[in-house]
Amino acid sequence: MRKKRGRNLPYVRAFNRSLVLQTIRAYSPISRIELTELTSLTPTTITSLVDEFIKRGLVKEVGNVKGEIGRSRTLLSINNGAYYVLGIDLARTSISCGVVDLVGNLLFTKRVTSDLTQNFPITLNTLKETIYSLLEELDPQIKEKIIAIGVGSPGPLSPSRGVIISPPNFTGWRDIPLKEIIEEEFKIPTFIENDAKACALGEKWFGCCKDIDNFVYFAVGTGVGAGIIINGEIYRGAGELAGELGHTTVDVNGPQCSCGNYGCLELYTSVGSLIKRIKEKSPSLLKEDPLETLSIFYRTAREGDIKAVEILNDYCFWLGVGVVNAINIFSPQAVVLGREALISGSDLIIPRVEKIVRERSFSIASQQTKILPSSIGQNTGIIGAATIA
Repeated sequence: MRKKRGRNLPYVRAFNRSLVLQTIRAYSPISRIELTELTSLTPTTITSLVDEFIKRGLVKEVGNVKGEIGRSRTLLSINNGAYYVLGIDLARTSISCGVVDLVGNLLFTKRVTSDLTQNFPITLNTLKETIYSLLEELDPQIKEKIIAIGVGSPGPLSPSRGVIISPPNFTGWRDIPLKEIIEEEFKIPTFIENDAKACALGEKWFGCCKDIDNFVYFAVGTGVGAGIIINGEIYRGAGELAGELGHTTVDVNGPQCSCGNYGCLELYTSVGSLIKRIKEKSPSLLKEDPLETLSIFYRTAREGDIKAVEILNDYCFWLGVGVVNAINIFSPQAVVLGREALISGSDLIIPRVEKIVRERSFSIASQQTKILPSSIGQNTGIIGAATIA
């Protein structure tokens, strides 16, 4: 007989605490009565939790409004300056750090170029130096209010253990206890998450999916992955590895991927694959910085250059195939496309992907699913990492 787990009181209290805080964040200014209605918690529970939040400085009262029967209601809002979180985005070609407040405002950032395929000790030193450099630049009053560090990293990884398992092509990155390493160095509670999942949660809390509880976020960068949100929460799967849509097969006769599989979606839709096409057909557009190359390429495509449009159409076909697969599997309310490939080209990519979706997915599913660009943009990785903390 399969065991079913009950929920003890501490768990229930923690769940309710998170629910109420997220509701205040999403709908502030909001009254206690409205919190009761939106969360289905009792007025007594709401009062107890709100009093706790106010004492801790997390929530503040921001005024009054008359209710329907004339009684005044006190409005509540997140006290965004009460505490801060350090968000760290470990991309394959860079490390980005930022200080984020409790309502998702990005206050300070620092980005350095770093090749994560180097030996892990080299990357770790760069990471530590970047964090220390950012902290040194902060006002002491902000620095002392940093209560957590969130790290978004390429997977596969285990958030529950705080361990990066074995990202493809990352030399020496095997079973790295990154959570423990960062906590020992900076004495701040640290949380790690797959970068795509972190970005998805960032969009849920602070981006285009605040009112959407079921969606798939495609992180289309130097690698390709997905964060799946079901009923407002990250779906991780039994082994915490759900969302590796970049390593689903879209061409059974395709070339071998770094993961060992053949014909993976990532081979056709990563930033590297797009730049490879540009190098082959329009080499004059190439620059040393991949993002600069993409910016020039998209501008050229907007101007109607035949080669650029052909490259773009081919790229969006394969990205559209990946989105179709996600729609047919999950039937989400939305699919969000984000990260480096979309930063300067979302206006070109979204319509083309929508066309492929209309042509290839179940008609009912395609009508119900919106295709959206990330509304947070270039800083999704930092804000998403801060969110998971």
